[in-house]
Amino acid sequence: MKDIFFGCSKKVVRYAYLRRDVENMKKLYNDINESKLIIFKKDENTNRLEVLINKDENKLELVDLIKYNELKELIKNWLNYNIEIEKIVNEKSNLFEYSKLNFDLKNNSIFWLGYDDLNCLSINNKDLKLENKPIYALDISKSLKFLKFINNNIINKEIKFTENMNEILKMNNENATTYSYSKTFIDFINKNNFCPSCAGHVLPVQLGSRLYCLNDSPFNDLNGNCKINLRPNNLQFPRTDPCIIISLYDESGRILLGSNLKRHPVIKENKDNNDKSIELTKKFYSCFAGFMEPGETIEQCCIREVYEETGLKIKTNDIKIIESQPWPFPSNLMIGCIGFVNKEESYDSKININLDKELDDVRWFNSIDVDNVLNNKKDGILSKSNNLIEQWYCPPKESIAGRLIQHCVDKSNNFEGKF
Repeated sequence: MKDIFFGCSKKVVRYAYLRRDVENMKKLYNDINESKLIIFKKDENTNRLEVLINKDENKLELVDLIKYNELKELIKNWLNYNIEIEKIVNEKSNLFEYSKLNFDLKNNSIFWLGYDDLNCLSINNKDLKLENKPIYALDISKSLKFLKFINNNIINKEIKFTENMNEILKMNNENATTYSYSKTFIDFINKNNFCPSCAGHVLPVQLGSRLYCLNDSPFNDLNGNCKINLRPNNLQFPRTDPCIIISLYDESGRILLGSNLKRHPVIKENKDNNDKSIELTKKFYSCFAGFMEPGETIEQCCIREVYEETGLKIKTNDIKIIESQPWPFPSNLMIGCIGFVNKEESYDSKININLDKELDDVRWFNSIDVDNVLNNKKDGILSKSNNLIEQWYCPPKESIAGRLIQHCVDKSNNFEGKF
């Protein structure tokens, strides 16, 4: 099966076990001139985290630290800090004062991704060899000093920050996967400045992969101990929110799809045809999806979400897990499934969109029509009159939703039982 977008198998090697290795930190310090940097900043208007790219080549811009002494010194100071604080983390000590942290380290979020041993980021440049070269991510959003530096020294006609998600989706999968990986960790550091247990300061440690509470909150218990640091727990590490996404089909060769107009408003345009104005509308239909709740299995979540959004009841043995996709907006794991709707549930009269009222329309589509729309063979038509044509469209076939819909199309066209 072809790698899914944001989940390329050819990716930066994480070497997660080296993140707390002081000897590795020292090696990274010595290899500073070989290092590459991926740079992020928040858009002032949207508050969205944007990344530095080469717009002409649709790829991440890898900044060479050897060329920019200011950036190199920042990463060196950060590595020294990681070496120093690792002993404190190991001993669960409170001997580090937040006020003494370097100003630039307070205002810049940094994460070590690993090594590009597979040369996935040099795919458009065969002369660029990145094996054993450290890759870092840096967010400069809160640093006027580095915002100004990047703008004056790196930004040009080719190099710029992204302005929307579409620029990410145009990247090759190797670059998009690296973006997803680095953006998720940078987001984690940015959003967690205080301990959720005691409200003390937290610091990113182990090369930006974990948070450590400094135990400096005035709200601590009588013993002055924050419970967070006593043992590893899910408040110290980046969270990934699991979501199910499921495409549904039945034995008569139909695919069930839903439309959410709040998320995907109707696209309207006017066309002139033989001196006659025709209004053309396009409506988006897709799979059914939702966040998993604590204590749910994947199958139980599918059953709940399908019922809440459509009113239809499916069973555990009607569900098959197909594949998953990291989705870095903000930090989700999409768990892709297909589901079979039994005959007694497949009547139009069974559909009920008034339970959680998330969707505006749910309807059955012929699998041949779905295949035509999914693969851009023909337009999808909802209705047609003299002055109005209502069309529908669905997710691109490269997305996890599109891939799941294609699974159901294939099952419907060659029906030999559920799975």
